[in-house]
Amino acid sequence: MTEPQHSELHAEPESPSVQWPDAASPTGDPLVDRALGLLGGVAESPVPDHGELYAGVHDALLEALDAEPGLPAVPKSTPSDPRPEGDS
Repeated sequence: MTEPQHSELHAEPESPSVQWPDAASPTGDPLVDRALGLLGGVAESPVPDHGELYAGVHDALLEALDAEPGLPAVPKSTPSDPRPEGDS
């Protein structure tokens, strides 16, 4: 009977390669295309950051849906944005 080689006992399993989908095809809508373009950074980012990236894509797609056709989208204000005078 042959003893197993030392390297066989402690061999680390190979991690499976992740196959990312191809980049999204242009839709013809610049707001949607910009939102989908954010997905390009997911493969290179650490997994804990994926949720934030996907939330950004989601928010950008919502802005595209809310935009008036033919007009540029107005980004939604964030809590850090200053309010115009008269708003309280």
